[in-house]
Amino acid sequence: MNRIECYQAASVALDSWACGYEAGRSKIDIVYQEVVEGRDVPATYKTYSSCADRAAWKLWRLGCRRRFLNREARTPAPHDWHPGVNIAWLHDPSRGSPVMATEGATRGRAVRLPIAPGVGWVPMAGDELIIWTHPRSDPSKEGLDAHSLSILDFDGGEARTANYGASGMSERVFPGAKISEAPLVLRGRLWVYGKPGHEKQVMRVLRIEDYIETLTAPANLEGIPFDARYTGEVRDFIEHDARATE
Repeated sequence: MNRIECYQAASVALDSWACGYEAGRSKIDIVYQEVVEGRDVPATYKTYSSCADRAAWKLWRLGCRRRFLNREARTPAPHDWHPGVNIAWLHDPSRGSPVMATEGATRGRAVRLPIAPGVGWVPMAGDELIIWTHPRSDPSKEGLDAHSLSILDFDGGEARTANYGASGMSERVFPGAKISEAPLVLRGRLWVYGKPGHEKQVMRVLRIEDYIETLTAPANLEGIPFDARYTGEVRDFIEHDARATE
């Protein structure tokens, strides 16, 4: 396995464990609560969106410490996590996110702007996505149903994905997290994900080949079970690779 394949195996293993494999996880599951840092509780069930907590947790576990990750664990100080920016920061190049971007459009000090992925993106296991319904007729509603998810496997037509906030912002306790499967297809020049009648456009992508270049801290892979792809050799490689970046 090459470097990217090793990180793909670790990314899928982390996401699968976080989502409870095929059984899913409830909002009161101790693993779910670890990922959301205890924020998704009965008093906030109707208002808290946990979908991007999974992405931030996974990248944090792999060793990313850039400012685009919204995590309370960043410092011992309280209130290091900020409300309402989980998704926005995750794909914000001004905060160091390696989000796919245009070559020409810039903002501020020549920061490339994110764009909706098209023919230049080939979906891979480990890629982090943001999808939403794109109401071209009413730009004021753009992004209101945004959802963060990652690819566990892609066969060219269908994608298995890791999802937090699976119950939405509601009083339902289960599922808090689950693994889903639906078509991921290039329609014209834009990608869409979802079953017929529930499709959303892929609006932003963090490619695994890009975000592994942001890893500067030792990886934390404790508690993640081995499988046919995520082996002890993969874990050893990533732990050695992380030490090499310090």
